[in-house]
Amino acid sequence: TPARLVAGAVGVAAMRRACAELASTSAPRRARWALDAARAMVEGMMRARGVHGGAREVAIERWSSDLMEDDEELDMLLAMSATPEGPARPGPKLRPLTLDATAFGDARDRIFESDERKAKIKQALQTIHARRRHLRRQEMVEPEMRSHDDLQRKKQREAESLAVEREVARYKELARKTFAAGIGAQLPVVQKLLASFYVPLVQALEEEQEKITGNVPGVDRRVYGHYLNLLEPEKLAVLTLHTTLSTLMKGDTKVHTSWSFVRDEKTAAGTAKFITVADNVGSVVQAEVNLARMRAAEKAAKEAFKRSRMINTTENVKEIEDAVNHRINLALDTSKMKTVKSVSKHARQALENAEWGREIRLKVGTVLLHALMNTAKIRVPGENDELLTLPAFYHDYREAGYGMLHWHDSIYRFINTETMTRASLVPVRHFPMIVPPREWTRFDRGGYLRSDSIFMRGKYSTEGPSQAQLAALREKAIEAEAKEAPVAYQPVIDALNALGRTAWQVNTDVLPIIEEVWARGGGVAEVPLRSELEIPRWPGGAYSLRSDRRRFQLLASGLPGKGEVIDFLQDVQKTKKSNMELHSQRCDFLIKLQVAREMKSEEKLYFPHNLDFRGRAYTMHAHLNHIGSDLCRGLLRFHEKKKLGERGLRWMHIQCATLFANGADKLPMDERVKFIQDNIEAVRASAQDPLAKGAWWQDAEEPWQCLATCIELDKALELSDPTEFMSNLPVHQDGSCNGLQHYAALGRDFHGGEAVNLVPAERGADVYTGIANVLKRIVAEDIKMIDSELEEDVATAKLAMAVAPHIDRKLVKQTVMTSVYGVTFIGAREQIYSRLKERDAMEDNEQLRYRVSNYAARRTLDALNNMFSNARDVMAWLAECATIATSTGAPVRWTTPLGLPVVQPYQRSSQKRVRTILQSFALKVTDEKNPVMKVKQRSAFPPNYIHSIDSSHMMKTAVACVDKGLTFAGVHDSFWTHACDVDTMSSILRDKFIELHSEPLLENLYNEMCETYPEVAHRFPKPPEAGNLDLNVIRDSVYFFS
Repeated sequence: TPARLVAGAVGVAAMRRACAELASTSAPRRARWALDAARAMVEGMMRARGVHGGAREVAIERWSSDLMEDDEELDMLLAMSATPEGPARPGPKLRPLTLDATAFGDARDRIFESDERKAKIKQALQTIHARRRHLRRQEMVEPEMRSHDDLQRKKQREAESLAVEREVARYKELARKTFAAGIGAQLPVVQKLLASFYVPLVQALEEEQEKITGNVPGVDRRVYGHYLNLLEPEKLAVLTLHTTLSTLMKGDTKVHTSWSFVRDEKTAAGTAKFITVADNVGSVVQAEVNLARMRAAEKAAKEAFKRSRMINTTENVKEIEDAVNHRINLALDTSKMKTVKSVSKHARQALENAEWGREIRLKVGTVLLHALMNTAKIRVPGENDELLTLPAFYHDYREAGYGMLHWHDSIYRFINTETMTRASLVPVRHFPMIVPPREWTRFDRGGYLRSDSIFMRGKYSTEGPSQAQLAALREKAIEAEAKEAPVAYQPVIDALNALGRTAWQVNTDVLPIIEEVWARGGGVAEVPLRSELEIPRWPGGAYSLRSDRRRFQLLASGLPGKGEVIDFLQDVQKTKKSNMELHSQRCDFLIKLQVAREMKSEEKLYFPHNLDFRGRAYTMHAHLNHIGSDLCRGLLRFHEKKKLGERGLRWMHIQCATLFANGADKLPMDERVKFIQDNIEAVRASAQDPLAKGAWWQDAEEPWQCLATCIELDKALELSDPTEFMSNLPVHQDGSCNGLQHYAALGRDFHGGEAVNLVPAERGADVYTGIANVLKRIVAEDIKMIDSELEEDVATAKLAMAVAPHIDRKLVKQTVMTSVYGVTFIGAREQIYSRLKERDAMEDNEQLRYRVSNYAARRTLDALNNMFSNARDVMAWLAECATIATSTGAPVRWTTPLGLPVVQPYQRSSQKRVRTILQSFALKVTDEKNPVMKVKQRSAFPPNYIHSIDSSHMMKTAVACVDKGLTFAGVHDSFWTHACDVDTMSSILRDKFIELHSEPLLENLYNEMCETYPEVAHRFPKPPEAGNLDLNVIRDSVYFFS
């Protein structure tokens, strides 16, 4: 009807008017105008159809949501309607759209003319509809109508994005300043380029120097040859790379290009006049040569001066006069010359022929740049995605006739991408999440909301696991996807998701106390002192000066002795060191405190987890997590509250005693409960007045966790029925020297199992005390040899007598702990020597203390072998397997009981240290093709294998606990849950330990080693014979985890 035609025409006219102005305005305004035009057209249609009131509004909103803005599609529509001949908008260069993408013609009026164009517009709008309709409808809901979870998720996304933006801005500012200063080559991302260009450039310069030495004819070779041979190729390569990259990053101030990493109108990064770069390179080489000459002359002059002071002869005086004649300044300190300018200034005064002249510098710089352009290559993707090897630097001429040096555009993209990647990975690790993390669905998909991560962290860097490790993970994932089955390490993914679902919150009972301690100056528990320690001052004395009888010279009286001076200087040094440590502690503490303050009002906190290469789980951020220090743990508690119950109240008492320690943690369970009941007044006083002088909790070994437990107990005891108290404080169950527990279980070692509480007992065994007792018996036997006729036996008996008074739990504890990590005899000796030195034992005879440490370390390892005979056999077998595996030149690899492939990342890195005027460079090239570190691979395999076993135990327990409805958190060998659920968790963790070690773990490892290294399969020894330990008795061992 005419009405419909008129209404439709009005809508189309509105759309055309909007399109006419779209190309010259910003994206958000373009999107709004397009939406307004669409609404006008739809409204005209609805009016023409007789649709009125609410129905019309609903229809308009539906069509509006279908036309929701989307950057990619709207840009395409704008390209369709814009005039190609029009001036381009300012901004970075973009790849031009193809003819197919701009097939709508060049006239705005004909945008709707052909059926083909209509079809393309319809397709674009349908794409927008499919991708954005749901999101649009959610955004149109009023904020108060949105769910709390949606708002929290939006807040989390904004926090992650803001953190990344801040870090990216910081990196960009750092890059801008370093580029503008001409020192951009010192950026970490640029060092990768230096390392890749370094080796071929050195080889080219070695060839050039050989030609110079051999008098091979060449253009200007006789001119620059002498100067080029004054430095070794390694230094020349570093100087050339560093200076060239720095100059190109700074750019030529008289050259303008369309883009620049440094957004500065006067600077064009990536291009510079060739003569400028060549002169800079030649000047740096000249300065390096002059610096070497001055150092040599300075050293010779100082040596001559020393000789002249000792023997005043005519020859020595002549040497000094010669030095002066050569204008060598004896007071000149070449170590302070850090720039080309400072070296040139002093060289002109101290050296002859210090200036080569600009012509020579340009020739030297040119030959070095020529070598760089011929050797430096970069790989870039071609049209068919194949990698092309192209020169990293190229030379051309401008219309004015002068030459230019450029880097390949891919260098800029590499620096920019690497910098932004580093920036995006850093900041979110500092904060917990306020919504549950994205569940891991693949090894490279999950974690934070904003971006995907890899679920395995790197061993030596923040850049992730090794390429071999990634390949192993990817291979398993591809196999599973091809079979449409779960990946082999799916239990690991399930465990990470279970750990990430635990909700936490900041303990607002403990946080104000920590803040008050800090406000009062610190120094309590782990809160560092706010002020620095005062540097000792030299004590005043009655020192005086007097003249001798002939009044020829002044003499001092009452001067301090050498010992006093040494003691004073040592005290000063110790105080300065303590202040440096305090500074680090304050920085770490303040970061934790700030995170707690920012997160204290959040209802829930979540910790996304990832793994190290052995399979051990860690939180993905660095600060304020339950894996951290006592202060961090004291600041956290579960979000969910559960009724204590009778058993929960008992476990709360036990935890309080365990955290207080000082011997209470070694008591039987009932006695721990009684210990707290006997000290309940001190416990409650700690909760009610924690900063009182001499408060009970301040003497605890884990003070902040102990205080949190005191506060929880005090709250419960305020009720008429404490068992009704709703508690959310985690209660721990910790393994008893867990590494040795796994060794004893692997070897079925009964006596070793007794020492680490695998076997039931009335009192918990303390393995450190047990080893100390065994050591006492061994030493007592050695003392009996004092009457032997053999001098060696007598000497041993004397050492035994010297160490006997000092044998206790503390002397052997560190050695026993590190035995799990394959401590060597030398390491054990150093540990025991440190303990003896702390006690000032044998301080008057350093040599005796060393010999006693030697003896005690050997006997301590003997005691370990006696107590853990089967376990030590397992450790030796693992080390032997690693030796055989690495003999093939490959790293040690195995699969954990949960199916996670593990590749030890210890490989040699080729490193070349070059000292130049600019700085001392350590060019380290890490390459997967480098040979493995065989010694490290061997020594690290036994502890790494045990860590992969204990992580499997923790993950099995985590999944089972969550399936049972428990709140669970794990810190390697420490498992946490609510007090009322401790008994359930204790039963589960024992079942999972038995289940894990009931598998033939050593036999499986043996078979896998033979399959992985077939060329040496015949050399692998069979696993050692197992002992007679029955694993089922662990269920009845109260102190296995306690």
